[in-house]
Amino acid sequence: MILFRDKAGSVKICAPQTSLLGFNLMIVGLDIGASLAKGILLDKDLNIADKRVLPVEKPEDAAKKILKFFLEKGGYKRPIAMVAASGGGSRFLGDSFLGLPIRRVNEIRAIGLGGLILANKSEGLVVSAGTGTAIVAAYDNGSLIRHVCGTAVGGGTIMGLSRRILGVADFNVLEDMALKGNTNNVDLTVGDIVGGPIGIVPAEATASNLGKLTCESRNEDIAAGIFNMVSQAIGVIAAMAAKAYRLEDNVILVGMLAKSRIISKTICETAELFGAKVIVPENCEFANALGAAAIALKEMGSQ
Repeated sequence: MILFRDKAGSVKICAPQTSLLGFNLMIVGLDIGASLAKGILLDKDLNIADKRVLPVEKPEDAAKKILKFFLEKGGYKRPIAMVAASGGGSRFLGDSFLGLPIRRVNEIRAIGLGGLILANKSEGLVVSAGTGTAIVAAYDNGSLIRHVCGTAVGGGTIMGLSRRILGVADFNVLEDMALKGNTNNVDLTVGDIVGGPIGIVPAEATASNLGKLTCESRNEDIAAGIFNMVSQAIGVIAAMAAKAYRLEDNVILVGMLAKSRIISKTICETAELFGAKVIVPENCEFANALGAAAIALKEMGSQ
């Protein structure tokens, strides 16, 4: 079933087509994560027509709101043919949703291909930093994708620690606090411990995250320290994985955390310290959704 809006604004239903590739249709890429749902509306050439991010309480509700936003906004003049869904919450959607067929796509494949497309690269180590962090190696324009590793450290870590320590549960508020804080007031540096640099690590590098934290520490400094700890952990793991897979010149940072001014900067600087180069592409938060749509289009074209 294919839904579209006619000139009068009414939703119409067309018979399904055997392939998207031969028609001027639209596809929705949907990534339903643990904290946020990301939707992206694309044509068959993967040009972005619209995008949407919403918090997740119930996966079905978040998906419904995103799809209704695309359908009710209208003005695209092309029917939406299907939804390519990825992320842990996609398992709750069934085989169709709001009359649109659902095609579920493996999240690791979606992350790898989506990262390559956004960065316009043929190969790369895609670091998807969201509630947790997944690291995927992608080669040959996404023909070969491997799940390298990951870490439970991510946005969920920031939010959990901040709720407990600071009593703050709004990410934007926390980021503003962190921008006003000074990590040197809560973190032990290499210089603090050994009096200067050691090996390849400069004196100002962190030796122990939150190693100076006390009951008297300012909330802004604590927020900065929490952001620093999460970002540095991701940066180090990304750099080591990139070296292991010989992709140290092609690390692609995606996911919602990559949108943070503090986090993306710290991850890039930390990875660079250990010999890896990181880029943060535009629309980085939609890598999984974009990859899911691209894979679904490719699979339908081969049928």
